[in-house]
Order: sequence, then C-alpha cells, then structure tokens
Amino acid sequence: MSRQADEWDIERTGLRSLSSREIKRFWDGYVAFRKPVEIAHGSLWSRWRAVSDDLVISIYLTNRSVGVFVRGQRGERYRTTVERLSAYEPGLGIALGASLRGYKGCCYLSNHPLAATDPSSWPKGYAWLAEREEHYHRTLAELPSGDA
Repeated sequence: MSRQADEWDIERTGLRSLSSREIKRFWDGYVAFRKPVEIAHGSLWSRWRAVSDDLVISIYLTNRSVGVFVRGQRGERYRTTVERLSAYEPGLGIALGASLRGYKGCCYLSNHPLAATDPSSWPKGYAWLAEREEHYHRTLAELPSGDA
C-alpha cells in the first residue's frame, strides 16, 4: 500500500535525499544571506532565531520544502507553547497567516515547496525563508513581554 509523503517525511524511497554536506551548505548559505541577523543551530535540518526568552522561530529544510514555525526554548513541550500562545488567538494566527494548531507539534507552521535537492533552487528558498522569518519575528516581538 502506497501512502502520500507529507512535509516531514524523510523517507529515502524513490527520491534522492539531501546529504549532510548539502544540508550544511544550504544553512551556511542561508546564514550568510541573513547577516547580520543571528541564526543559531537547531538541528541538522533546522536553524533557530530567538524572539524572546521563551519563543523561538524554527527555520527548517526538508527534501521538498522550506518552512518556519514557532516553538519554545529547547526542552519545552509543544503543549506548553500552545497553551501560552493560545492567549493571543485568533489575532496572532491571523497576523502570521498560519494556524496555532494546524500541524501537531508545530505552532504556526508555514511552508514553501522547494526542490531542495537542486542547489539552483536555494536562492528562492532563502528569499522566502527570510521574508517569512522576518515577518514572524516582527509580529512575535510585538507581543507583550513576559506574557508570551
């Protein structure tokens, strides 16, 4: 039985997957593209941009897309972040153009299809990520401090 791959599917079946070297090159290029904005290492597939002590924008790469979502600091449970951010609904979701609970495990997920295995597509991915990341950061930074 064949099933449709979703956004987070990193199965190796039938499609070439990004190598760790390619992933590093993608992120090195993105960080250089975003200077002087401070982007931190999240994982092999993601980078993080802090908004406040308790909010982080996760910027991610998959074989078929790039995207952003909001999370708490490392170790914070998804449910804790959702409970905190739900106080700003529905306004925050409208402002970000994404759903707080639209994808389990990721608050306010927004993604963009991208053939990431083709490095010639990366500049378009960088531009989309930078625009969305900046929009998320600006919107989240306007939340009352200490409450988010």
